[in-house]
Amino acid sequence: MSGYVEESYEVLEEDKSEEQIQQKIRLGFIRKVYGILLFQLLLTTLIVFLTIRYRVLSEFLLSNPAFLYLCIAGVLFTEIPIICCRSAAQKVPLNYILLLIFTICESFLVAHTTLYYEPLSVLICAGLTLAVVIALTLYAIFTKTDLTVCGGALAALSIISIILTIIGIFYTSLFYHTLINAFGVFLFSLYLIYDVQLVVGKNKVFLSTDSYIIGALMIYIDIIVLFLKILWLFGKKKK
Repeated sequence: MSGYVEESYEVLEEDKSEEQIQQKIRLGFIRKVYGILLFQLLLTTLIVFLTIRYRVLSEFLLSNPAFLYLCIAGVLFTEIPIICCRSAAQKVPLNYILLLIFTICESFLVAHTTLYYEPLSVLICAGLTLAVVIALTLYAIFTKTDLTVCGGALAALSIISIILTIIGIFYTSLFYHTLINAFGVFLFSLYLIYDVQLVVGKNKVFLSTDSYIIGALMIYIDIIVLFLKILWLFGKKKK
């Protein structure tokens, strides 16, 4: 009888050890994702600051639409391979190079947008975005609600958002555009919770630990879109 007990005890110890190893691997993955994300956000902040601070750079962005089109192309041609091609997202250093190019191009697009707003207003909206991101991240980690099973619903809401945005190109009502951007804040708040839960990995659906570039990219996009939507809603435009 004692032999069976000892064997069961050893199995429990092995299971516990395996669980601890998996927890350490996941924790290392989370640290890696947020380390990359922090670098992306700092780089974006630096480019936005330099654009606002130095007139030569701001005038260059405002007077060279071709550069902005190049940035849009850079965003598309780096984001698509990362998301759609597993080998590109996981092959070092290709994945880091693609993400760096994406971040630089996206940062200049964000910087161009901020040039139409008062610098203090941009700073306030950035602070508001930071507060929202921290609150939503904590909620995503500690809530018992599993949003990772709602990917289909979020995709449907995204399609609705795209349709509303396209209509907004032809419909210039201030109320309508306010409604679109408020809906965007709501949608990407949900996406932020969803993506954080994918990274943390406590729920039914989660990212594999070799998808750190995808994890950082998704959360970065959520934060940037939230900032732009909040800036549109609460920012003070230059006269």
